[in-house]
Amino acid sequence: MPVARRAALVLAALALASVPAASALPRAAAPDSPQNLRGFLLRADEPVTHVFPRTPSFAWAPVTGTACYEFELSTSRGFGENALVWSNVRYDVAAPAAPAAGPSGAPASGAPASSATVPEACRPDTPVAGAAPSASERQILKTPAVAIEVALPWFTGVPYALYAHVRAISRDGPSAWSDSFAFNMRWPTLPADANSPYAGLVRWTQVEGATGYNVWLVDAGKVFSTNTNVADTREYYAFHQSPVWTATVRWRVRAVRHVYGEIPNGLPAVSYGPWSATYTHTDPAFATGAMTLSAAVSDRISTASGPSAHELMPGFSFSGNATVGGSGGGLYRVYVFTDSDCVNMVYKGAAVGGPAYAPRTSGPLKLPATSLELVAAGGKYVKDGLNEGETYTVDGLKITTTEAPAVVAGPAPSGGGAAPAAPTAATVDLPDTDFPETRYYWTVVPVIWVLNAESNVIEYHDIELPQDACAASRVGSFGKQSQPVVTVAGTPYVSGLSPGGRLVAAAASRPAVYGTPLVAWKPATGADAYEVQWSRTGYPWKAKGTKTTFATSAMLTLEPGVWYYRVRGLNYAQAKKPQMSWSAPVAIEVAKPTFKILPK
Repeated sequence: MPVARRAALVLAALALASVPAASALPRAAAPDSPQNLRGFLLRADEPVTHVFPRTPSFAWAPVTGTACYEFELSTSRGFGENALVWSNVRYDVAAPAAPAAGPSGAPASGAPASSATVPEACRPDTPVAGAAPSASERQILKTPAVAIEVALPWFTGVPYALYAHVRAISRDGPSAWSDSFAFNMRWPTLPADANSPYAGLVRWTQVEGATGYNVWLVDAGKVFSTNTNVADTREYYAFHQSPVWTATVRWRVRAVRHVYGEIPNGLPAVSYGPWSATYTHTDPAFATGAMTLSAAVSDRISTASGPSAHELMPGFSFSGNATVGGSGGGLYRVYVFTDSDCVNMVYKGAAVGGPAYAPRTSGPLKLPATSLELVAAGGKYVKDGLNEGETYTVDGLKITTTEAPAVVAGPAPSGGGAAPAAPTAATVDLPDTDFPETRYYWTVVPVIWVLNAESNVIEYHDIELPQDACAASRVGSFGKQSQPVVTVAGTPYVSGLSPGGRLVAAAASRPAVYGTPLVAWKPATGADAYEVQWSRTGYPWKAKGTKTTFATSAMLTLEPGVWYYRVRGLNYAQAKKPQMSWSAPVAIEVAKPTFKILPK
């Protein structure tokens, strides 16, 4: 055998001998399954509960070597795609291939991998399929926590109705799914009678998580909607003011929770709490004579001697039926102005038959339009109408008798990716004032009905100008001031990874977290949604980004350094602008990533 050939065979044999058997090759190991998945409202270290009045956030123990996490929320323990409520899973992404042999850097507990080793499922440009958010909204979860930015409906099961699970994604593949965390969405209390002392006006306690209320006037057989905590009993007074109709009102109330944000599996857009017990409101005989104002009533009470700032749109209580000149009417209309002369009107109520008015989101009464309807109205409870629809003139002033149930869409925020669709609402609320320096002024005027002989159509006329009523000192005032969102209780409601890789809740006034912090807040009264802004400085405030959410928590994707964030509610029932009061800025420090070499 030639020497050259013999040498080649020897080298080949040595090469084969140096390759280990297949069973001895290093194998890619998927990460461990995440542990301790739980829901919470404000802090990740809260005691574990399985019942929430509003959409919870979720957290779990970090998994070493994880590039990102995939999370699913479902109405089924099987997590079938048709049962998913929220997901950031991309189902058509193949499992990541094992890395090439040789040393590599890997992150400490829970921190993301370097860009060279990020699996495709953890890249922000990877679209999402099925029930998950759109590609522009897809959350890449690099922190072991997630904020679900939709308003979940109240939804209960036996024993649970909703299920969540999570898995870790590393360069070596996905882990197994974690054990499920099961929970219910449920009202925490029922609304209770707040014992209103005002004729024609009922009042109840508020329910956390409710976006509005249904009121059932039992004997009138009427159910209507409102977004405040008071309601007038106009049905009992309209076209019949004798005690036979008005003395006793039996009523019930239930909380309503509207769902805002897209839920793709068809959960109901509106959910309800149970009806309260039947309450009885007793009224004195209807007072005639000169009209006087009693109070503006909601979560606060404003009287002539003690005006107050209200978080909710108030109802209004008054008495009497006659103008300054002594003319009487059978219906009454409340007006609200920005000036004490009652010239610049910002709100006009529907015509009501009783000594109180409170806004309704379901619209005003359907007033009689003909003489036959007018006669019939004297012997029955008047039903609802879409609007009153009459336009008339008083002393040259044109007035339209609509309760202002115009439907408007809330504005979309700028920046921060695609915004959730804003809900629509009747404009039956007022924006904030800087009470007590600025405030709203209100009055009430009598309304009469007149038969147009030519057309046989009933017309409704104010018989006094609001300006004249206010000039005669029939004017009250109140403030409207939403309370700032509560983002701090000793320490901020912030959860996230510590620089050392542990999941922690904030324990300092300026918490330091790695990666994406989860910030939470207590709900603001009257808010349908929330806007979150962040800035590099607390003052002057220069917003670097903003996002809108229908939950009470959000994930903030921030670069390393010191940041400030603030939160405000959005009330889409307010006239013109939905913005409420900002919280005080909260400081947060985002730490730079730290890496270490892990054994193969």
